[in-house]
Amino acid sequence: MKSFILIFLFGFNFTVFAQTSQIANLLNEQFQKEYNKYLDEYDREMFQIVKPFEIDSDDNLTFTFISKSSDEDYDQITRKVNLSKIKQIDKDYNVVFVTENDDVEEITLQFRNGTQRELTQNTHLFHTEINRETKNTKFRDKIIKAFKKSGFIISSEYWWD
Repeated sequence: MKSFILIFLFGFNFTVFAQTSQIANLLNEQFQKEYNKYLDEYDREMFQIVKPFEIDSDDNLTFTFISKSSDEDYDQITRKVNLSKIKQIDKDYNVVFVTENDDVEEITLQFRNGTQRELTQNTHLFHTEINRETKNTKFRDKIIKAFKKSGFIISSEYWWD
């Protein structure tokens, strides 16, 4: 009986992990699609991915990128939120995940004139930087479905193209 329970729990955990991985995969696929299709060489130079969307074993979604204003001056931004805190996926300019409280941590490393400064803020919006493609409600629906399969219920209130 113990073996059955252990196998069941392991299988359940693997299935949930596979579904949370699907959330990260969908985000990375959509981001890559927009990056390749809509960003020109200059945009790609000014905006670079350091670490794609990932979900760790504690269900924390993270994403790190660099936004440059010049070769010497740039920001490295890391966003982090626990999947259980996300209540909505909406779209205005960006596709955003919405939390009820300020559950999104955003750490910005500012590099200016050879110096580095770290800023941390908490907000209720996780900006995905997915913002170029229009008429992409199928993407939204796939994300909502992947969240549900992972045991998290989210909705969508606004989707502006």
